[in-house]
Amino acid sequence: MLERFTVEEKFSIEFDGPAFERHEISASALAQSLLALDGLARRSAEAAYGKDAGIEIKVKGDFRPGSFIVDMLIEHGDLIASTAGAVAILTGVIKLGKWAFGKKVREVQKEENGCARVENNAGAVAVFNQCTINVYNSARTRDQLSRLTQTLDMEGAEGIKVFGSDSQAETITKQERSFFRQDEGLVLTDNETESVLEVVGPMLNGAPDGWKFSEGEDGIEFTATVEDDDFLAAVRDRKITLVNGSSIRAIVRTVQRKKVRTRTERTVVEVKEVFNPED
Repeated sequence: MLERFTVEEKFSIEFDGPAFERHEISASALAQSLLALDGLARRSAEAAYGKDAGIEIKVKGDFRPGSFIVDMLIEHGDLIASTAGAVAILTGVIKLGKWAFGKKVREVQKEENGCARVENNAGAVAVFNQCTINVYNSARTRDQLSRLTQTLDMEGAEGIKVFGSDSQAETITKQERSFFRQDEGLVLTDNETESVLEVVGPMLNGAPDGWKFSEGEDGIEFTATVEDDDFLAAVRDRKITLVNGSSIRAIVRTVQRKKVRTRTERTVVEVKEVFNPED
């Protein structure tokens, strides 16, 4: 049995502005921001220590209004995935997001020490940690950044600062909120569950969009995006064969948004197992 190690990382988040000082901020908006922060912290920890890492996150209020301390207890194997820790990746994601104006970046060239050179939409080039790039370029991360910063849309909210003891503080101002805002409606619920799904319409070319799944004989049929790059590559390279009746055991993210009407979006975050009828 492989030896397991435990590491603790800690960082703080501060919501700035008179609305926080007067305790006049919407409780539901603040809750959504903290839930998004939890998701970003988990993704950063998985990038740093591996997807099999056990992650426990606790948030507690600080003495200053709008200020919270986040403790992450991470259990992982002896081989870690990144040269950077979880907090460094998290603050790096925010820094990269501001530099990229909230848009996906294009990787130009690999660099030494686990870094890569990337280009933003304006044609500027900079070097960031490879794990930071991978986390940021996920559509799910950019959605969480939108939810994290949604309090800045409210009157009296001026900025959000995230910082750790060994990482540079990163601040998102009210003006920079426009980089991260996604005009897809207010997030009502955002949950992840493990489910067994029948693959009704696979994208055999490995494309992430357009997959169709069913929850079973009495369940609903729905279209979803698949974010698991390893699974998509295996399907594209025919290392995984999907036939009529194939099923997967997967982590499924379900998001409900409200703009004019309420709509539900589903994303297959990770495929854990594939079942074929002959198995």
